[in-house]
Amino acid sequence: MLFLAENSVYYQGGAMGLHRTMVDIAATPSTLAILVGIIALALAPLVFVLWFFYTRDKLNPEPRGLILKIFGLGLLAFIPAFLIRQFLPLPYWLMGLVIMPIVNELAKFLVVKLGVYNHPEFDEPVDGIIFAAAAGLGFATLDVVGSMVYAYLNVRQVGLSGAGINNAPWQAVLNLFAVQGVLMAPGHALWSSLWGYSLGLAKFTPAAQARGLVRNGLLAAILAHAAFNGLTMEPSWWLNRLGLVLLVGVLWFVVMRCLRYALAVSPYRQV
Repeated sequence: MLFLAENSVYYQGGAMGLHRTMVDIAATPSTLAILVGIIALALAPLVFVLWFFYTRDKLNPEPRGLILKIFGLGLLAFIPAFLIRQFLPLPYWLMGLVIMPIVNELAKFLVVKLGVYNHPEFDEPVDGIIFAAAAGLGFATLDVVGSMVYAYLNVRQVGLSGAGINNAPWQAVLNLFAVQGVLMAPGHALWSSLWGYSLGLAKFTPAAQARGLVRNGLLAAILAHAAFNGLTMEPSWWLNRLGLVLLVGVLWFVVMRCLRYALAVSPYRQV
């Protein structure tokens, strides 16, 4: 069974399905090589977007080890969110439009708030965006990689009749890559950047104003996340793809403006 967007794509075959899949991989060495290729394909946009955000702060770049730590914590934060997604018995639309946007953004927010907010290296507003993007991309990693791997294995195991049987698994992978690898993976960084921008400003703002900044940033991220999920549920292929591309494009524009402003008010610009 396949699920898109907040329900991703995971094989719902239980223990027997997993056992058959592992036996198939062990019996077919070429399958392992294909899976490595799929994982590399899934990771490519994540690595590029992480590099892109990291290199935006040329005034006082963060230690790479700290960025990787937040990326790793973001990856771990995906696990409880995934368990909620899989086992909370709520309607699909409610999970996608309400529950998961809130759970996911709060999980990523807590990674940054608890993991680095009070660190000496969090010393300028733009750091909020950089660390938030790292947490978001770490969070997206298991989602994107798991979805693409299971899409391939599921279609390959179920099998399709006809001349296209050999191409069907790759078609499933590439269809998912277009939505999750190219759009949703950067989307996690962009949604997180909205509250990251607010968190970065809030750290250098009086406490009375800071709470409102953080609240508004989280709300903006949750709404943008919910809008993305809603578009993935749109049955019309053209409205679905066009809407997602436009939404992600607008978010890129907004986040780049936030980045420019955060860099403009950096104390290191005065040095």
